[in-house]
Amino acid sequence: MMFMKPSWPLRVARQSRLDSTVMLTAAVLGASWATLQCFRLLYAKHRRIDTAPFSHVEPTPARRFLIVGDSTGVGIGSVDSRSTVAGRLAAAFPGTVIVNHARDRARSFDIAAQITTSTGRFDLILILVGGNDVTRFSSYQAVLVAAEHALDVAGSRSDHVAVVPPADLGAAPIWVWPLDAVFSRRAERVRRAWQYAMRERAHMHLVDLRMPRHRDPFRLAPRRYYSPDGIHPSADGYALWFAQITRQVPLFAEAG
Repeated sequence: MMFMKPSWPLRVARQSRLDSTVMLTAAVLGASWATLQCFRLLYAKHRRIDTAPFSHVEPTPARRFLIVGDSTGVGIGSVDSRSTVAGRLAAAFPGTVIVNHARDRARSFDIAAQITTSTGRFDLILILVGGNDVTRFSSYQAVLVAAEHALDVAGSRSDHVAVVPPADLGAAPIWVWPLDAVFSRRAERVRRAWQYAMRERAHMHLVDLRMPRHRDPFRLAPRRYYSPDGIHPSADGYALWFAQITRQVPLFAEAG
């Protein structure tokens, strides 16, 4: 008994149905992914812990520190502003004036303006920035130009400048695959832009928060080190950051 191959119109019809099925499946999966990610973002907004930027005034200050940057400079995610990086600096170095001009949602191009908001010189300018450049897809070149301008301004106000770019932002529990992988790569690009901008600036230091995945506390214990919104550090998370900052910036060892 002989079997004849399907006619050309029949093969085309079958391929068309297959293509339609694949497209429909992809559309359903895409819609499901988008719905899940939107749900997580809405949940994060509901669970967000807002914190006022920590500042501290001393009548006869021993030193002056300026904090600028984004929500991590503000300390969003910590239930107590004293548990933020700025708050911990005040506790660790008594007699220090803490001026905090960090603002939520700030990006690299906002830093120079934040610095010029204050007058006078500072013993240290600490910049915590980059997360919003990652999630809002700022280009490498845009971050680099903004970073160089910010560092020029910072250098005119202090002999010591430290920059804390984002760590592995893709590790945050809020992200659904493949955004976690995308944001991990983008965080590295933002870090490299700031690192390149700091070349040949001997009095400036880049704080590297990265750790191998198998030893990264934020990946190993996310419920402890992330705040309930799943993206900002918790008080314990900021404690880890503070330890890295004071360990990697020479001025803190001298001040202590």
